[in-house]
Amino acid sequence: MDCEVVVLSVAVAVLLCVCFALWRRCRRTAEKVAFLFNALDNGDYTFRFAEGGKLGGDKMVNASLNRVKDILSHARDEQKEREKYFELILDSVDTAIIVLDDERGIVLRCNKAARRMAQRDVITHVDQVKDMMKSLSVRETRTELRGRKVRILAMSDIKGELADKEIDSWVKLTRVLTHEIMNTVTPIVSLSDTLLKHANGELKEGLKVINSTGGELVRFVENYRKFTHVPTPQPTLFYVEPFLKRMAELAKPLLKAGCTVEVSVEPNDLILYADEGLISRVVSNLIKNAAEAIGEGRHVWLKASTDDGDTVNIDVVDDGPLIPNDVAAHIFIPFFTTKKDGSGIGLSISRQIMRASNGFISLITDREHSLTTFRLTFK
Repeated sequence: MDCEVVVLSVAVAVLLCVCFALWRRCRRTAEKVAFLFNALDNGDYTFRFAEGGKLGGDKMVNASLNRVKDILSHARDEQKEREKYFELILDSVDTAIIVLDDERGIVLRCNKAARRMAQRDVITHVDQVKDMMKSLSVRETRTELRGRKVRILAMSDIKGELADKEIDSWVKLTRVLTHEIMNTVTPIVSLSDTLLKHANGELKEGLKVINSTGGELVRFVENYRKFTHVPTPQPTLFYVEPFLKRMAELAKPLLKAGCTVEVSVEPNDLILYADEGLISRVVSNLIKNAAEAIGEGRHVWLKASTDDGDTVNIDVVDDGPLIPNDVAAHIFIPFFTTKKDGSGIGLSISRQIMRASNGFISLITDREHSLTTFRLTFK
């Protein structure tokens, strides 16, 4: 009887030891699984469970957990690659795209075009782009993302397309008019030159008037022909800071007494790929306009900066009288001018040059600080 009790006690003890060992192993396995999920939840994929020198069961568990981690890590890497791919696609389009929380207005994602149009490095809330949206064509799409209602805004600047069509129309019209006028006037000038050699008295005086008037008309038409014959740009790389400093030196004789011109470039080694000769024509024309607009003791600033390393902006800023809204709406139209002796083609040619250089020119009026800015943007 005592022997049976001893055997039973030993059996119970062994059973308890086995149960305890199994419980410990299950606990260690559960702790490893919990560690695995906690690490993955925190984005940590650097860990690895040891597989060498372990008992068969532990080795198999560790190998299985490592495999799970490797599979999830591979899936995460593929997802990141897809996100980068779609990010590149979004940044390559000219349409501004903003994804925002529909209830709170918080921006969840935006592409490079949106940041460029908003002139911001970061867009965090829809209120930051509300003013911009008023001048753009906006399309909205609502959907759900991870249980959250989101709104996708696709915004296009149709003004640029309209401006291109407007320029094309003006170019075609000007070419037709100048061609017809030159065909009519040139023979008159040539014939009057010939007749002047044999005429005298009142007839000679009359021919002089005809010849002089015809010559002035020819020169007038030739001036407008410049609008339709912008040279093809020959772009090269050049540093912006020394370029603007040269422009500033050329501007000084044009300024009134007490006026100054300042240059600021950020970064200092900013490089632009464009036709330096054509761009100098644009900048010098803008400086000339600024010098004529400002009074004594005023200032002109030549500024340059880059946006995300891809877009370069050159600003010609002055603190003279602001351009009235009714005038600002027409300043880029060919032959429109408010000057008595102006031709009205300076800004039109500038816009043509910027268009040929894959860029654009825009007017920015800062009424709060009374500043007028003409911005040249190179993509």
